[in-house]
Amino acid sequence: MTSILELPEREALSLTDIDASFVKTVLTPYRESCRYLKKAYFQQQEDLGIQGMLMNGEFSIPESCYIDDTGHFNAVEYNICYNQIAYVHLGYCIKNGLIPELGDYDPDLFFEKQLSNFLIANLNSGFQSLINAKRFYGTFGIHTVKKRPAVCF
Repeated sequence: MTSILELPEREALSLTDIDASFVKTVLTPYRESCRYLKKAYFQQQEDLGIQGMLMNGEFSIPESCYIDDTGHFNAVEYNICYNQIAYVHLGYCIKNGLIPELGDYDPDLFFEKQLSNFLIANLNSGFQSLINAKRFYGTFGIHTVKKRPAVCF
């Protein structure tokens, strides 16, 4: 399902509900109890290029995968949620040919190389208030893309 929102003085914003089966396929490498991304929505504002492509997600962490309940959201689960929404974003962009630098990938190759060929080189997080781990929302986007030759060992 796609909808359009009108933004003042900018092009229309397109929102696409990501098919639940696609999200489930992308999250296949995760243990069932660690699949925290429940729904995803792709947002595109074409006049902004790659920076106008965002993946919005609804998350739920019913139980921590590694520690007793701390009573609050923590950094380990943040990293897992970040990875999940990033993979869904990249998979969707590859499936729809939205990032030219990833043109060497098709959906089959993405799923084959999902864990080995995508690296998060830097991750920083900060929280201004407590987050209810049972239900929260997040957004992932890409600021810049750099394509480098593959390194073989």
